[in-house]
Amino acid sequence: MDTQPHFAQVNGIRVAYDRAGSGFPMLMLHGFPRNRKVWGKITPALGQRFTVVAPDRRGYGDSDRPSDQANYDNATMVQDVLALAKHLGFERFVAVGHDKGAPVAQRLAMDYPDTVRAAVILDSAPAGARSQAPRDSTGRSWYLDFFRQRGVAEQLIGQNPRLFFSLFLDRNPHLSREDHEYYLETFCRPGSYEAVLADYRVSLEGDRAVWEEEAKSGRKIQVPVCVLWGARGPSASAPVLKLWQEAAVDVRGEAIPDAAHYVQEEQPDLVARHILRFADELKL
Repeated sequence: MDTQPHFAQVNGIRVAYDRAGSGFPMLMLHGFPRNRKVWGKITPALGQRFTVVAPDRRGYGDSDRPSDQANYDNATMVQDVLALAKHLGFERFVAVGHDKGAPVAQRLAMDYPDTVRAAVILDSAPAGARSQAPRDSTGRSWYLDFFRQRGVAEQLIGQNPRLFFSLFLDRNPHLSREDHEYYLETFCRPGSYEAVLADYRVSLEGDRAVWEEEAKSGRKIQVPVCVLWGARGPSASAPVLKLWQEAAVDVRGEAIPDAAHYVQEEQPDLVARHILRFADELKL
């Protein structure tokens, strides 16, 4: 956690990123409530074959936190990644997405097949999936509705952001105390909870409508996709592979045993082996 980030001024903001390894470029796209450090356990194995670049999503980690909610839509996030890739001189890359990073990787693979060689999706269903999994009955997804309560969410989170974000980090007992404190510190920075709210509101409202319309059109991802999900996580009972086969023409994948949502942290060696085997198929 002590690695100092690199910075790039791209798409109107300053983006923080980590870089490791050498080889074909691979961009790692994280979600909530983490940042680029979520890839730390898997980067050493992947870095033996790829140039691994892990940026902080806008609004997260050490990247800028624009105040305008409209700046957090999926299309803008995609342009952040493309601008960073161009800045780094990458003509093509593999996109890896987890959690909220998955729809960004999905859009990149869908709209930029000449730039994105392939996509790896971790523990996420495709945005706009026509065969929706049943609503989570465990209560763990309560925050999705809460985040949309404008004026109320800001007031409640703002009173004690440390307590609020601990609710999510406490779900991950595999995190060390140092990791837990590190992530809490980043989410307690000025503008952080406002950025998270903007991120979710746009994705749950405007972006959702875009994805649903696109799914109805029958358009599919044309580049190869590898999907991996936790066998005991929130995706365990969902038809993950079937959903992605509806969204893409060339899909392979399987559940990762003894892992929940953070497969790249809970089973890093196994996930890395799957990704490297996928790379073998792609001759990368």
